Amino acid sequence: MIIRKRSIYVLILTVVVFTVVRFVYSLFHQHHQFQFTRIPPHVIFPRDFKSSQDKSLFIDDSQTIHMGYRSEQPPATTTPFHRFEFSVFDSSRFTNMDLAQCQALESKSHIAINKAIDMRSSLVEIVAKLLYDMKENEYLKELHPYIIPELLIQLKLGIVERFWYRFSGSAIWMEQYQVFLMISRVIYSPKGVKNQPVLSLSYAQIYDRNWNEIEGKLVVPSNNVNGGDEREVVFRDISFPSFMPIPFYHDSDHILGKYYGPEDPRLILVNRHGYEEPLIIFNAYNRKLVDTDDDDDTGISQEIKYFRSMYMCYPWKFQKGKANVEGMPSPEYDDHVYNKIVELKIKRYEKAFETQKNWTPFVSGEDKSSLNFVYRWTNLDVLSCDLDTGSCFFEYKMNKTLSPTNKVGPLRGGTQLININEIVPDKSILLPNREIFVGFPRTHLKNCGCGKVMYRPNLVVLVKDISGGEPYYKVSHISPSLSLDVPIIGWDDPEDLCYDLNILIPYSITNWDVTRLTRTRRKWRADDELTLTLTISDQTIHRISVRGPLQAIIDLPDNALFKTSIKPQVPSVMVKDLREVGFNNDNLVCALKGSDDFCAGYGNSFYEKHPHMKDGENKKKKGKDPTFAKYVNMLNEYLYKIVF
Repeated sequence: MIIRKRSIYVLILTVVVFTVVRFVYSLFHQHHQFQFTRIPPHVIFPRDFKSSQDKSLFIDDSQTIHMGYRSEQPPATTTPFHRFEFSVFDSSRFTNMDLAQCQALESKSHIAINKAIDMRSSLVEIVAKLLYDMKENEYLKELHPYIIPELLIQLKLGIVERFWYRFSGSAIWMEQYQVFLMISRVIYSPKGVKNQPVLSLSYAQIYDRNWNEIEGKLVVPSNNVNGGDEREVVFRDISFPSFMPIPFYHDSDHILGKYYGPEDPRLILVNRHGYEEPLIIFNAYNRKLVDTDDDDDTGISQEIKYFRSMYMCYPWKFQKGKANVEGMPSPEYDDHVYNKIVELKIKRYEKAFETQKNWTPFVSGEDKSSLNFVYRWTNLDVLSCDLDTGSCFFEYKMNKTLSPTNKVGPLRGGTQLININEIVPDKSILLPNREIFVGFPRTHLKNCGCGKVMYRPNLVVLVKDISGGEPYYKVSHISPSLSLDVPIIGWDDPEDLCYDLNILIPYSITNWDVTRLTRTRRKWRADDELTLTLTISDQTIHRISVRGPLQAIIDLPDNALFKTSIKPQVPSVMVKDLREVGFNNDNLVCALKGSDDFCAGYGNSFYEKHPHMKDGENKKKKGKDPTFAKYVNMLNEYLYKIVF
């Protein structure tokens, strides 16, 4: 019998395909141990739902309907409170940034805090669900070249947590739904190195008021992306937990040194159209066509350039295609539906920055159509950005000659700022023409005495005064770095806290409840509590409750913020020489010096207890991991069968 060459090729190809299919099937088998349902058990409508749309469009017979979620479960975890003392630097006098005079600006304050609670979620279940949903979800299908077959093998060997990480959790209380919405980062690093991810995704979860996670759907006001008026409000349901389909530029042929996907999500509530909706602030890698001069006098040409830019994402609203991150037409994505995003651009500086990140958001009660950001804390710069277009301008600049392209300094990012005017039940404590904002930015210190880099939160009070129709901002009070008594784990070795990075980053104030505010004998008394989310070493999400922060601010000895027994600092006329009223960096440089001292003291204390770890001496070397070696062998076997 004569076997033709073509028949041999067909036979070989059939054997190869069969082998590969069998290999892949064996990998998928591990994934099938998880049981997922496409019908979440709870459907949650806003409490004031009055839409003409029929509720039955959003529910199934097996689902429970809620008009705002009513929790019947006890708190997921509780811990006792204890006293926490800290320093605050005010702006009561001009010191010309003389560090020797910092003591004149310093006072002591205290709050009550509980033990930080780990909000761990199973990464194995998260990525297994990602794999399950990838079969029908167009957004997740885009990730296929980056994670398949690696994820299949990782699930089979039980080593998902070597390559996937969840952290940077930002949460906000949704009053109409009676739930917390949390957005966190889930990153994938093919090398298993935390700070070398290829993908960053936004993972959304909802929790009841006692922080028990809910598997369910929210029925939310949205927009019409299928023609007609996009401003028309229609309702749609969104399932949780799930990955938010936030569009981002990516290229699977170029992954070396690239970081694709939304990073550092921050949640804040806005009320642009008569109802509260969440807004996600994030930064992401993108590309743009930029006009260039070819130097040959032949005119203007265009070239592709890459940027890291700031964006707003409307998680309740949607868009078709993602030309606004691709920088050019990408017809293969034109029919894909993504969350609506808007790039934030500073007027006159639209393409002056290769990298933009770490803006601190806040909402002024005066203007519902815009969102504010602290762009720079030292030499204070405040942006105002249109919620529709993303166009930004500097509403306030302490130093008008300082270019936005200059470095912003070590104090940056952190949580959103809370508008105190909006949360106090008795408005008589407030001064006219003044808004007070409070939040937790973080200090980024290098080589300060503990490792290469240290991050810690700072408490900040930002004041906005209107004088002559013009806004004037100042950092009225600021603390040095705060430990909040949160135990830190080392970046690489959990026990070595000062070898490389020592990180505690605040991400959100989830809620700030003021249950009582009364005035007795010329003193204000408040009962208040807020919850703060934090990340340790880019691998956890913790929450911590803080009691009495408003009372601590009211009790500040300079009495400069509210209507108190001592006359507050309210200048009738803002003048160019702002030294008298604290519009300067005096308290900031004192707080940064205090942060530096905190770092040095932390390092000294650590090395006194662990002298063998100083300067990296006797650092433990990682032994060979047989499971990781097996993973590499299986991956190579798969790739070999694909190629040959």
